[in-house]
Amino acid sequence: MTGAVITDIDEVLTTTRAVRHRLDFDRPVGRAVVEECLRLAQQAPMGSNLEDWRIVAVDDPALKRELSTLYTEIWHDTVARPLADGEAATTTRLSPGVRADPQAQARQQRVLAAVKHLVDHLAQVPVLVVLCSTKPVPQRPVGGTASGYYGSIFPFAWSFQLALRSRGLGSVLATALAHRATRVREVLGLPDDWRPVTLVPVAYTRGLDFRPAARADLADVAFWNGPTEPAGSAAR
Repeated sequence: MTGAVITDIDEVLTTTRAVRHRLDFDRPVGRAVVEECLRLAQQAPMGSNLEDWRIVAVDDPALKRELSTLYTEIWHDTVARPLADGEAATTTRLSPGVRADPQAQARQQRVLAAVKHLVDHLAQVPVLVVLCSTKPVPQRPVGGTASGYYGSIFPFAWSFQLALRSRGLGSVLATALAHRATRVREVLGLPDDWRPVTLVPVAYTRGLDFRPAARADLADVAFWNGPTEPAGSAAR
C-alpha cells in the first residue's frame, strides 16, 4: 500500500477538483498507485451487483498520442468549431459571453482555457485511464436501463478520483471521449462490448492546496418533502 497523504475524508470530498493546469507532466506515476486506487474504486456501488465496468490504464506513449489525437478532434468538433460558428446549443452551454455576470464569465473563460490546456497536453499526462461499461447501451437517455448503465460507472469513477486525490494525484472526468468510443476501442484493441464511457487523465499535482469550490446555497438546491421547504428553513 502506498498510503494516503490526505487522510481527512471531508478534505478529500471537498477538494477533489477537476485538475488540468496543475497536473505534473514530468513526475512519473507508478502502476502500483493506480492499481491501488482502482481496487478502492471497486468498492463503489454498482447496478444489479454486477461489476460491469472494465478499465484500461494506458501508459504507452504511442497509445497516449493516438488518444490525444482523438481528443483533439473532439475538441474541434464539439467546442471550438461550434463556438466559432455561433451554434446556439453550444453557445448557450459553453460560451463565457452568455453567463450572467462578469465573475461567471471570467470563471467560464478559465474553464475553457483549462480544457484547451489539457487538449494540447494530453499525450504528456503520465497515465490515461479509460473507463468502459459492458452493460447494453440504454435505449433511452432517462429511465429504463439508463440509471443502471451510468449509475455503475460514474460511482466507480468518482471513487477512483477520490482515492487519487488522497494520494496526491489529480484527475478530471474527460467524458467527451465517448464521442469517439468506437475509434478508442480500435486504438486499444478492445472487445466490441467494452464501451468507453469516460477518460480519466492521472498525474501527480503540483501542490496539494486545493480549496472547496463556490457552490449554490444548499437551500437553493435541496428541499424537504417536496419543492416548497428548502433545506435549513427551520430548526429540527
